Amino acid sequence: MATPKPDKEREERERLKRLEREGKIKLGTGKIPEEFWKLPRPEDPEGLAVRYLIEDRKQGR
Repeated sequence: MATPKPDKEREERERLKRLEREGKIKLGTGKIPEEFWKLPRPEDPEGLAVRYLIEDRKQGR
């Protein structure tokens, strides 16, 4: 995977900041809270999460 050019990175940061100002997203800290790992896993009796992950990987996304 290629590293984005600095201009593209700056443009993306600015785009995300604009979306946050507009109330469309909330920017995170970039860190997963420690309590996240203690949460119970959501149920997925049909295995859809894994199925879609595998499909996504096959398509190269």
